Amino acid sequence: MPRTTTEEAQDCIGAAAVAAVPHDVLPLVFAFLPPGDVVLTVPRVGKALAAAAAPHVADVRAGVAALREEDRSGVFLVYRYGLFPLPLWALQEAWPQLKREQRRIAAARAAFHGDLATLRWALTQLDIAGTLCCAAAAAGGQLEVLRWARVKQPPCPWDGRTCHAAARRGQLEVLQWARTQEPPCPWGERTCHAAAEGGHLAVLQWARAQDPPCPWDKETCHAAAEGGHLAVLQWARAQQPPCPWDEWTCYGAAGGGHLAVLQWARAQQPPCPWDEWTCRFAAGGGHLAVLQWARAQEPPCPWDERTCTAAAEHGQLAVLQWARAQQPPCPWDKHTCRAAAKGGHLAVLQWASTQQPPCPWDERTCTAAAGHGQLAVLQWARAQQPPCPWDKHTCRAAAKGGHLGMLQWARTQQPPCPWDERTCTAAAEHGQLAVLQWARAQEPSCPWDKWTCYTAAKGGHLAVLQWARAQQPPCPWDERTCATAAEHGQLAVLQCARAQQPPCPWDERTCYEAAKGGHLAVLQWARAQQPPCPWDKWQCYHATGAASNPATAKWIRAQAAL
Repeated sequence: MPRTTTEEAQDCIGAAAVAAVPHDVLPLVFAFLPPGDVVLTVPRVGKALAAAAAPHVADVRAGVAALREEDRSGVFLVYRYGLFPLPLWALQEAWPQLKREQRRIAAARAAFHGDLATLRWALTQLDIAGTLCCAAAAAGGQLEVLRWARVKQPPCPWDGRTCHAAARRGQLEVLQWARTQEPPCPWGERTCHAAAEGGHLAVLQWARAQDPPCPWDKETCHAAAEGGHLAVLQWARAQQPPCPWDEWTCYGAAGGGHLAVLQWARAQQPPCPWDEWTCRFAAGGGHLAVLQWARAQEPPCPWDERTCTAAAEHGQLAVLQWARAQQPPCPWDKHTCRAAAKGGHLAVLQWASTQQPPCPWDERTCTAAAGHGQLAVLQWARAQQPPCPWDKHTCRAAAKGGHLGMLQWARTQQPPCPWDERTCTAAAEHGQLAVLQWARAQEPSCPWDKWTCYTAAKGGHLAVLQWARAQQPPCPWDERTCATAAEHGQLAVLQCARAQQPPCPWDERTCYEAAKGGHLAVLQWARAQQPPCPWDKWQCYHATGAASNPATAKWIRAQAAL
């Protein structure tokens, strides 16, 4: 293994030398080091350096958070690849613990940051690198890395995502090089869409100037409008023929709060079309000025109940109040209260319920609050006169989300919130063992049935299934438990279920579902038991889709030949 950065640093800087460096000089030293070494290598050298580097490390991490927030809508982002490359020693140390996808991301991260040494090493450890490395290099503007990746033997594969990534990040030189290769890197409508999304007009202009031009569609105008890139939108529409657009252009402008874009789009002849969803997007984003302008036009932009629902869902009380103050007021319905409850926007719900007449609500308001852990909302809704209605779905939603406190409060009311078998089923389906245990410990117990074991097996929640079957009497199960475990490739669940005394029953559906899902290991195990799980071999063979699951299909054919 090559010498690590830590070892090299320790050779150059002894412990005594580190102590002798004035602390006011250390920040200058850190500024010249790669961020990855500041964050990971320096703390390995010694505690004193780690303490001195702490402010610089905090700045690096803050930069990561800021860049993630700024560019979170892209595909090949710092969110995925980090603000800095990982030192090679750190990657080598962590490699054995990384899963396959994490290893691919680590290689792509090196490509994104132009760390060719780390990329070379990572690719030697991967069986299949995929197209991710070329796309990551393109996104990072690392032309030399991309060139190396394409000339190595065998070359790293690429596809339309490479051009998409370059366009999204404004890497024109990379895009130009990729398209001059033989054969050129493929591109499509998403390339223009990406350039418009990032506001990279020069990239879009070059792409469209090629022969033949890079194709585009309505998504290009939508992306430009959503990002507030008016110059991009104006240029795209000025071409002959103009880039097509539709209502989504107005949706994007309204949802992003880009009033100037929306005004320009509507001033064209003919104007860019809009409909009720324009107001809905403006309301959801809290863009009151956009909504007011849209409604002031002649004729006004249409709206409906979804405008109020969107405002309530995102806690935009001022928008909701203005919309309801118009003549006639913007319509609302039960979805408004439901959306406010879901988002935990108690002030919105309280205001809506005090209007004359109040905004209507129903049982789903309580269900939404319970499902999203909004206990204060549920408590307030039930304290009204008359209380907001609830039903069995409230307990089911609380159990599904693992909100035990919510479920306990609901069941301690007088009368308690009703529940049924679906409460246990929801808890089992989502692996909420503590919820299931509490529900069954009540007097009387929350009822359950075969669907509890079925959903636990489906989700691979072995601990839930084992606990349920260990009760007296055990939770019932049937052939569907084994079938759904096989369908979803849950071999450990299937093995456990069949190891019980008596074993969980199974039938031909177990093999059929395993074959259909391409879960060869499940199918092989099932058929290797004594007696083997029954099957219709040809039905299983056809269920594989052959081309979709060639290994499974080949194994079944081999068994049929015996």
